[in-house]
Amino acid sequence: MDANERAMEALGVHEPHDGSLSAMASASWHALRGPMVHSAELRVGWSREGGTLLGAFQRTGDAPSGPTARRATGGAAVNVGEGTLHVVLGLASPSALMPCDEDKILNRHVRPLLRALTRSGALAHYFGRDWISVGHRPAAYVTFAHVRATGRTVVEAFVAVGTPFALEERASYMHKAPGTLDEIRGTSLDRGKLERAVCAAFGEALAPIARGPVEPALAPRSDEPPWEATVEEAIGPLRAGRDADGVVRLGGELMASSDAVLELETRLHDAPRQDLGALVEAVFTAPGTALFGVKSIRSIRDVLAKVLK
Repeated sequence: MDANERAMEALGVHEPHDGSLSAMASASWHALRGPMVHSAELRVGWSREGGTLLGAFQRTGDAPSGPTARRATGGAAVNVGEGTLHVVLGLASPSALMPCDEDKILNRHVRPLLRALTRSGALAHYFGRDWISVGHRPAAYVTFAHVRATGRTVVEAFVAVGTPFALEERASYMHKAPGTLDEIRGTSLDRGKLERAVCAAFGEALAPIARGPVEPALAPRSDEPPWEATVEEAIGPLRAGRDADGVVRLGGELMASSDAVLELETRLHDAPRQDLGALVEAVFTAPGTALFGVKSIRSIRDVLAKVLK
């Protein structure tokens, strides 16, 4: 057991959710906003219902028609169904389990999942994007949520054992076709073994958490207008546009501190147009801010400028 594994022994574990789309979304929001018994809490469960889970900063138009719910973590819309392993890790701070800065949230916390997949017979790698590679193909989607003011963090993964997680081709996949573990391996993966391996990898001594109230998910609004502007970035499209109340919002396949995004949106109407770049830089370079997959902050400025002009 290495130093990181020893640091992860004090971990609470929730009962699995019922596998419905709404329960998966609620588990995500509960990990971010619900009461915590331990500084790190894990929930591992299987999807029993097909549908789409939107990223926290997306709109309903970013997903195909059909059952849809919104999760707490950022990033792209994810397809789930029978054979999707849902992993939700709630943290009181990015360093609750191991030394970790805000810019390393995914890099650090994906490592236990890589060990679990490999020990279960699916040799896994991570190359700094928003997916895990098995057989040189995207086989699991990984994402996070973060609140700068409190440090509260969620790391969330959707492992495509029997159901593909990808809805469409994305630049992030680097022209590699996403697949399921069963397909890539050419044989069915032992699902019970994988579930046990994930729990063991995140914490050898798991403290059970009694059933309690679950934080409800935020339902996608049916009156969300389409985005008005898009700029392509490393993680995927950044988008901007007014919401149903006329407020300019930043969104798309974004992973960032949620309160930093809200601060930027709140301050936009007060900022002189020529100060937009300075405002974006001030918000997203502030200490404790998490921002992933955006090579240049200017991209955020540019997508907002297209709407504000």
